[in-house]
Amino acid sequence: MNEKNNQDTIRSARIDPLFYESTTGKPFNRCISCDRNLLGKGVSYMIEKAVKQYKDFSTTDTIFEYALCMDCYEEIAQGMSETSKKRISEYYETHVDFEKRRHQLIKKPELVPDEWLETCLITGTRREQLSEYQIMCQCLGDQILYYNLPILIGESAMDEMIQLLSNKTLGEMGKFKDKFLGVPPELKDLFDDRKILIL
Repeated sequence: MNEKNNQDTIRSARIDPLFYESTTGKPFNRCISCDRNLLGKGVSYMIEKAVKQYKDFSTTDTIFEYALCMDCYEEIAQGMSETSKKRISEYYETHVDFEKRRHQLIKKPELVPDEWLETCLITGTRREQLSEYQIMCQCLGDQILYYNLPILIGESAMDEMIQLLSNKTLGEMGKFKDKFLGVPPELKDLFDDRKILIL
């Protein structure tokens, strides 16, 4: 992989196919909100994907996926209540030692997304044992940035986080879902109970 140092402990590498669009098999190239070109030099953005895993059949379905430029991300995040932000921050502080995790992974000679995403960030459950999970990363142009992200969150941790969110925040997440995310009909009922990690 083409790697480079970026601001000391932040490193980067070419976007891995794990974070490609499932429908095209290619990197995301447009912000889902404002249609900005994401692969231009210096453009920062987030990618999130939710996956349903059928362990008995060794296959998966993508429940939803999107890329969102940082300007739109920050605008949407403003809709999150201060109560929700505080609760989620405290939840991460209680369950995750980001500094320890970062130092363990970032010092390796190669940046391999699978190593960052092999277990749930909160519970430590291995990815292959999860029925559902969500993954998220931050990118800059055609590179993934490795620092606190990328991460994987399993369904049980996601459910715990949802319980911490205010009605205002849940409403904003619902609006985002309804406006931007097309969900396959066979997964719609599942998605109605699943929220968006990025907020």
